[in-house]
Amino acid sequence: MVENQPGLVPFSDVGYNVANYEEYPNSGTVVRNYVGSGGINRFYWGNAFRITKNLSFGINASYLFGSMIREALVLFPDSVNSMNFQVGYYVTMNDLYFNAGLQYRAKLKNDLFLTVGAVFSPTSGMSAKTDVLAETFLVNSSSGEEIKDTLFMAEALKGKIVVPMMAGGGLALEKPDQWMVGLDYRWQNWANFSAFEMSDSLVNSWQISAGGEIIPKIDNYNNYLARIRYRLGFSFSKTYLHLRNTDLNEYAISIGFGLPLRGVKTMLNLGAQFGSRGTTQQNLIQESYFKFVIGFTIYERWFLKRKYF
Repeated sequence: MVENQPGLVPFSDVGYNVANYEEYPNSGTVVRNYVGSGGINRFYWGNAFRITKNLSFGINASYLFGSMIREALVLFPDSVNSMNFQVGYYVTMNDLYFNAGLQYRAKLKNDLFLTVGAVFSPTSGMSAKTDVLAETFLVNSSSGEEIKDTLFMAEALKGKIVVPMMAGGGLALEKPDQWMVGLDYRWQNWANFSAFEMSDSLVNSWQISAGGEIIPKIDNYNNYLARIRYRLGFSFSKTYLHLRNTDLNEYAISIGFGLPLRGVKTMLNLGAQFGSRGTTQQNLIQESYFKFVIGFTIYERWFLKRKYF
């Protein structure tokens, strides 16, 4: 048995604006400003194969594409005559990416099912191009930039962005159409990350997630609320950032609802997530965020050959 599933989802997102202020006796305040934006999207086609009655293997072939901007500035706000400096990297990336998974599903007593799975993606060198521009500038009386000199400029420099290896596993205990609980763990080798042959000060990351779903009574067609899938989840992760001898961790709590649509098997999924990332220790930054997610789970059967005409 073979199952196919296409999709388009975000793969990564870049969004930061960080400023570090330092005081020097001769030059006064020096501001180091780091700005990033953009992201990578993922179009994938997944294929799953049933090897035995309980064992399945799946693989995703993905096309990654998108662009990112990274800028670094050194500013001297106390002096109108000091040369400020900025360098920008304007990166575009597009290449193929693969990951695979293995799943075993066993039936227990009392109509319970236990599912155990593992996922793996190898280290991948993704083709990328970057434009680089380094300049010095002054800030005029109207707070505008006045470019003084171009120190370096290059267009369409080819290189590789190395996406590191990822491995993970999980298990779920389920009573179909009534409830389900699950636990997942994922690890990624970010210490081996590099972009255009330049490594970074990243460390290996890991994440553990737990969640559950309950359906009060799926066949109660007189009570719509009883047929909704109610979901709750929690995750904690050690991120790939380790700054000033401090780990930057992240946690998140999520709630969700699976809303059945009348007349079809397709389901509308609504979710919300609240999380916190970072710490205020060692003069670092902590941020809180809120996400709202909407999606569809499609159970319709496509591309079936007719037996009768």
